[in-house]
Amino acid sequence: MRAVPRAWHFVATAVALAVLLAGSYLFFVQGYMGQLIDEQARAGAQFAVVAQASNLLDAVPVLSAGLVLIAVVLGAIRRQGAATVVALVVVAAANLTTQMLKHELLTRPYNGATGEWHNSFPSGHTTVIVSAVFALFLVSAPRLRALIAAVGSLAIVAVGALLVASQWHRPSDIVAGVLVVAIYVFLGGAVLARVRPAAPSGPRTGVAGTIALLVLAAAAATAALTLAYLTADASTEGSAAATAAGFVAIAAATGGTTVLASRLFRRVG
Repeated sequence: MRAVPRAWHFVATAVALAVLLAGSYLFFVQGYMGQLIDEQARAGAQFAVVAQASNLLDAVPVLSAGLVLIAVVLGAIRRQGAATVVALVVVAAANLTTQMLKHELLTRPYNGATGEWHNSFPSGHTTVIVSAVFALFLVSAPRLRALIAAVGSLAIVAVGALLVASQWHRPSDIVAGVLVVAIYVFLGGAVLARVRPAAPSGPRTGVAGTIALLVLAAAAATAALTLAYLTADASTEGSAAATAAGFVAIAAATGGTTVLASRLFRRVG
């Protein structure tokens, strides 16, 4: 019989993600090189803008609200009262936190790396779509969570890339939005692990496989960021290396958090 994840597993994961969120802010928003890489990544992505980008992005909140509504209905059908409440709290808390951080608590200093000092960290659009995906994830049967996480990851990465390409956000804003939601998801998991009995597990995901995927994601993000760091040049407007690093970081953050969630929530009802 496989062990059921304990509450502290979720709390420890949430704390680790909070540290990563703080580190991202300090490097990409407060630091000169971080600002430079982030801005060059956004500028270098302009070629990828599609004609209807703004219309697609404007639809994200509506589509996300639809996902949350589906999650509530599904939770009611499955009689998952606790999971439904946790899902709604995650959505509300994550989006409120993002708005508070972006508009009230965090600042973007002008240090000469870019000509902008308006703070956009974390991304509100990213928080909206990620929280909606995880709301559906939380109320679903354990055997379906890995599938929802996989499909949701593709949608999140697509929205994140479009936000950067449309010049609405920098890559670090997207990563931060993912991390804010993930922190609340794992804190919610700690609650569910205490109040819900163990459920039949979903598809088997070995510890070694999970660790390998996380290490691969971290290594890819680190390598891409290192390349962007070494090639950063304040005299150029955009950088292909920085843009690639930004997209890799978005994919790594999204994939890493969904893999972790699929692993830890596999026995949580």
